[in-house]
Amino acid sequence: MVHYKIYHKRSVKMLRTQSNGKRVIVDLSGIWEIKKEGTHEPYRPIAVPGSWNEQYQDYLYEDGEMRYRRGFYLSEELKGKSIRIYFEAVNTRSEIYLNGKKIGENEIGYLPFEVDISNEVKFEEENILEVVVDNKLKVDSFPAGNTPPADLVIGMADARPSTNFDFLPYGGIIRPVTVEIANLEKIEDITVDTSLSSPEKQKGIVIFEVMTNLEGDGVIEVIMNGKKFEAKVEKGKSNLKVELENAEFWDVDNPFLYPVKFNLKKNGEILDTYNMKIGIRTISWDNKNLYLNNKPIKLKGFGKHEEFPVIGQGSFYPLIVKDYNLLKWIGANSFRTSHYPYTEDWLDLADEMGILVIDEAPHVGITRYHYNENTLNLCIRNIKRMIERDKNHPSVIMWSVANEPESNHPQSEDFFKKLYESAKELDKTRPVTLVSAMDVPDREDVSLKYFDIICINRYFGWYVYQGRLEEGVEAFSENLDYVFKKYNKPVLVTEFGADAIAGFHYDPPVMFSEEYQKELIKNYIETIESKDYTIGYHIWAFADFKTQEGVRRPILNHKGVFTRTRQPKMVASYLKSIWSRK
Repeated sequence: MVHYKIYHKRSVKMLRTQSNGKRVIVDLSGIWEIKKEGTHEPYRPIAVPGSWNEQYQDYLYEDGEMRYRRGFYLSEELKGKSIRIYFEAVNTRSEIYLNGKKIGENEIGYLPFEVDISNEVKFEEENILEVVVDNKLKVDSFPAGNTPPADLVIGMADARPSTNFDFLPYGGIIRPVTVEIANLEKIEDITVDTSLSSPEKQKGIVIFEVMTNLEGDGVIEVIMNGKKFEAKVEKGKSNLKVELENAEFWDVDNPFLYPVKFNLKKNGEILDTYNMKIGIRTISWDNKNLYLNNKPIKLKGFGKHEEFPVIGQGSFYPLIVKDYNLLKWIGANSFRTSHYPYTEDWLDLADEMGILVIDEAPHVGITRYHYNENTLNLCIRNIKRMIERDKNHPSVIMWSVANEPESNHPQSEDFFKKLYESAKELDKTRPVTLVSAMDVPDREDVSLKYFDIICINRYFGWYVYQGRLEEGVEAFSENLDYVFKKYNKPVLVTEFGADAIAGFHYDPPVMFSEEYQKELIKNYIETIESKDYTIGYHIWAFADFKTQEGVRRPILNHKGVFTRTRQPKMVASYLKSIWSRK
């Protein structure tokens, strides 16, 4: 696979599949078969969703092409319907075959794509679906690879695998695969905008934009809060404004959601239906604060990974519930989807539970070798698909276009300016950020100035001033002041922390002890909270996670407040005590 494009017409705008009165889904999750592409080895069972790296010992570091396959049946009565296969995420590049014929391909990991099979599928007999997946690291894909070891900005050249980022590059069909059957004329996209609402007056204003493929006249009916609203469909689009008096506003303490039903009607007949839940809330910011419903909000939480033993990066509902339970238990109110968008189930539950989310594009490992037109266009496509997928979630309060790029390089300035503009073009209601590891001695960031919120990762006392906590905290405080003075924008510390081996204790606190981790995090929090321009912090990391093999990483990154299996370390009790205060 050399060149990739999206075969389907709606490369960006696509609604997640759902089952309702007008739509039916067939879930293809379960046991598939897998083998290395281009070999004569027999197929073996593989779980979907899931990563191949964790399911077989000999696949742990497998990078390259793997062929998945499984069969499915559809009834004859479905002829004449719109039938699509919806892949929630495949890592990373993929080619799709149905009954031996190539029907689509995709270049973007961690985000959904669809393939229309209406004219290709067979009825009343078995269909063979095959997916060739390639997770080899390349310059023109993400997570990014092919940076010469001598030019690694972050990462470990001698580690296995060698990467410019710090997590295992899992491969596979990592999220569910579904077949959706609907009428030919249907709703194709919905955009919800509540930014015009007035929280002080308890007045909710919701603007709905509904895209359809309807040819000719039609009507969109919106059923919300026990009332019906209608608007004409003109050239496939319908705009509708709903005003609610005494509206319930979505907030971390009251994550109220309104169920909304959308009906596409023609000549009085309902052709299609789509259901969703929406939250009415506003996001705004000035040079020192972030506001939720016009009230300042301080973020407290974590950077984390969508990762767990056996499943790798595969979607796993018990893990999602467990992690949210721990976030609530410890008193956190937010997290960042570092360093890629998570499955949409994470956002659904964040909406329900009142957790704030920084949604991050799958751009990690960017160096000077990626500052070219091809990579720029790929990044823009990634950002567009992320925003189009997640734009209606009230829990999503900020977009991040990348994590720890080489943003001190002169070529990065125009590159990230264009990524910022592409995000703003799609969504002007949320701040857009870049998570930077630059603006430290010898690394002057030239790209942060374009972004709304200044997000920085700092490890003074760990990677810098190793083991010298007092010196590290002093340097961190000075750097915070420098960054704010330079940009005059709100500062969010998106990463800080220390590795701690669970059960390793030492007095006085030394590196890798639970005591040192606690003291570093405690001192960082006190420093951050002493600055009136900071809007909070995210500790790195929520839980230990699998990474490369190397002398700096004993199998895992141990910076988690919880172990990989979600048991608390010493610092968890401290965080619970300060985050639980009213």
